[in-house]
Amino acid sequence: MSRAGADGILAESATGSNSIYLPFINAVGDLFDEADATEEEVDLSLPPLPASTNVIDGSPNSLRFFGHTSGDIDRVKVAIDNPARPVDVGVTDFTIEFWIKAEPGVNQGRATCNRRDGWITGNIIVDRDIYNAGDYGDFGVSLHNGRIAFGVSIGTRGTTACGSRNVADGQWHHVAVTRRLSGALAIFVDGAADGSRSGTGGNASYRDGRSTSYANDPYLVLGAEKFNDGPTYPSFNGWLDEVRISNVLRYTGAFAPPAAPFIADANTVGLYHFDEGQEGPCAGTIIDSASVTGGPSNGECRYGGTGTAGPLYSSDVPFAPPPTPTPTSTPTPLPTATNTATPTATETPTATSAPTATDTATPTATATSTPESTATGTPTATETATATTTVTGSGTETPANTPEPTATETATATDTPELTATSTATATDTPEPTTTATPTPTDTPESTATATSTATDTPEPTATATSTAADTPEP
Repeated sequence: MSRAGADGILAESATGSNSIYLPFINAVGDLFDEADATEEEVDLSLPPLPASTNVIDGSPNSLRFFGHTSGDIDRVKVAIDNPARPVDVGVTDFTIEFWIKAEPGVNQGRATCNRRDGWITGNIIVDRDIYNAGDYGDFGVSLHNGRIAFGVSIGTRGTTACGSRNVADGQWHHVAVTRRLSGALAIFVDGAADGSRSGTGGNASYRDGRSTSYANDPYLVLGAEKFNDGPTYPSFNGWLDEVRISNVLRYTGAFAPPAAPFIADANTVGLYHFDEGQEGPCAGTIIDSASVTGGPSNGECRYGGTGTAGPLYSSDVPFAPPPTPTPTSTPTPLPTATNTATPTATETPTATSAPTATDTATPTATATSTPESTATGTPTATETATATTTVTGSGTETPANTPEPTATETATATDTPELTATSTATATDTPEPTTTATPTPTDTPESTATATSTATDTPEPTATATSTAADTPEP
C-alpha cells in the first residue's frame, strides 16, 4: 500500500518454535539391567494420540481478541515468506472465510468503501498489507460500523467492497470473501451475498523474497493491524474461529453455511481451528491443519496487552460441542446377560433316559409283570432289562405264590414288536423260586405279583423261553 510510515525497524521480541524435549538414551542398559531385560519388559512404543478436536483438552475453542493496536501483541502472525508458504494466496482466485462474533458498539472503526486501501481504517480482522508501494499487491478484511469491508490493491490501484448486514450483534456469523484474478470482489454473510465490487485484476500475492525494512511485512496477521500504527488503524475486538483460506473461488451464489468445523481438502491452503490449548492465554503455535505441498503454514499466538491481555482461548464457539458424554452410556453390555443361556437347561433331556416309561405295556393286570419289575430284578439282567420290561407280553410269569411254574398264565400275548429284542435268556440260576415278595417295584399298579420278576429262573425255564417266541400257543 502507499501510506506513509516512520522509517526504521520495528522492535520485536525474538520468536522461536515450540518444541518438545526428548532426552537421548544411549543404551537400553541406561534404563534396564541388560541381564534382566526381555522383549516383554522393554516396550518403547508410544501410545497413539486420542482423536480430538483439541490436542490438549479435547474441547473446541475460538480465539478472543481485545483490539490492542501496539506492541505486536493480541494477534496471530503467520509467516508467508522465507520460505514461501501455501497460505500466500493471490496468484489465482482465492477465498477467505471465518466465523466471527462481536458485541455491539465495541468496534468503532470506519472503512472507506469503494476506495483503494479503504478497508485499512476499519477494525482489522485479516491483514495482508505491505508497507509502502508493493511489488504485487495487498488485501485485508475489517469491520466497518459493524459491517464487513474487503479490499484488494495492485500497485497504486485497488478498491474496497462493503457489506450491508450488521454482524456486530453478539451472535456468531459465517463470513466469506472472494476475489477473482480478474479483480472482482464479493462478500457473503451466513451464506447470502452481502456486497460486491469490480477491482483491479492481477497477481495480489506477496512477492517471494521481497526486500523490506519492516519486520512484520512478510506476515499474514489475524485479529489485528500488522504494523502497530496505533488507533488510526484499529484492531478487531471480538471472537474468531475456523479460519480457512483457499486457492479457489468457493462461492459464487447463496449457500448453506457450514454446520461443523472445516475439513481440509486439496484447495485448502490454510486452516486454523484454534484448538491447540486449554481455555486461557494463547501463547504458542497456531496449527495449520491444511495438508498441501509446501505446508503447513503454522502461525504464532502473540499474547499480551495492558488491561485485558489477549488473545485468549475461549470455549465460546459457533458450533454446539459434540455429545461426547453419550458414548459413555454405551457400556450397556447387558447383552452379555445372554450368557445365561438357559439352553444349559436343555441338559434335562438326559432325563429321557427314563424310557422305562414303557410301563404303558401294562396289559392285562393279571400278569403282574410290571415293566419296571425286571429293572428291580437281578442286576445282571438290567442291561437288557429296558427292553425286557415288555416281558409282560409273554405272559409266562407265574402268578405269585404258585409253587408250580407250570401254571404259566398265558396273558394274551400282546404282540409288542420289541419283545424279540428281549433276550432274557440270561437267567441266573436261583435254586428255588422263592416267591420273594419284594415290594420294591414302585409304580406298579398291583405290587402283589411284582415279585415274580426277580424269580428270573424258575426251575423250568420253559416259562422264560417265551421271551423270544412272542406268541407261544401253549407253554
